[in-house]
Amino acid sequence: MQGITIVGPGRMGGALAYALSSAGERVDRLIFRDRKPRTLISRLDVRPELIQIQQIKVIDSKVLIITTQDEELPAAVRFLANKVRPGTIVFHTSGSISSEILKPFVERGCSTASMHPLASITNWKDGVERFPGAYFCLEGDKKAVAAARRIVKKIGGKPFSIRSDEKALYHAAAVTAAGHVTALFDIAVSLMVKAGLDRTSARRVLQPLLLGVAQNLASKDTPAALTGTFSRGDEETLSRHIEALKKHASKTESVVYLDLALRSIDIAIQNGLDPKKAAHMRRSIKIAKDALR
Repeated sequence: MQGITIVGPGRMGGALAYALSSAGERVDRLIFRDRKPRTLISRLDVRPELIQIQQIKVIDSKVLIITTQDEELPAAVRFLANKVRPGTIVFHTSGSISSEILKPFVERGCSTASMHPLASITNWKDGVERFPGAYFCLEGDKKAVAAARRIVKKIGGKPFSIRSDEKALYHAAAVTAAGHVTALFDIAVSLMVKAGLDRTSARRVLQPLLLGVAQNLASKDTPAALTGTFSRGDEETLSRHIEALKKHASKTESVVYLDLALRSIDIAIQNGLDPKKAAHMRRSIKIAKDALR
């Protein structure tokens, strides 16, 4: 048995291929569906074999990593399970699906696990920069998880493990910290545009604020990191926000602001916010939410 085969050399698969190759790992084969990853291949130290998935007969690598999108994963597992050798270590990189989906490989005598990086990968070039220092969530059988730990450390990542039955909740947390923050930033940009800035300027002036919050959260728990209106219990500022949202914001933007305001109050109470101020602010938020129905 040889090195590593990666199925789906797109953003995640390509990033892993690039990072593993750069770290001295042998990537034997890249299995693609429609389009050959020619640019990626040209950047790898040792060029792996390229093969279209329908042409696969046998996968004889020691490690198989399936990086297809979640909706394509079941079909990929069914198709590939009888192509591997017993003893192969098989991973998938889905964040929300547990290693249980790889059961057909287990029945073939393989070890299986999921290996999901908590990293924002927008293209395959990001891997070498984003994987070092990133945390990778691992779950599966002991042998596969041990192999995953070695791979993650090889590319500079930090492995941790969870129970298989908590995989979807883990991923919801990750989406909240990444995708939802992007959506929240988009709302902030929209409100800033309505305040008179163009979109480019709105993004530019808000980005240092977002980075400052991220830096605070890197060293403090959320109650100590919270700043601004709700940490102070500033009822008058909240009232002005609500009036401005009524005039200019969409219903969705208003609801997001008000729901997060309630959570911010909960956080602020942990850091000593006066309960009376908290109650007054919650009452104002309830009235504003009721008006949106």
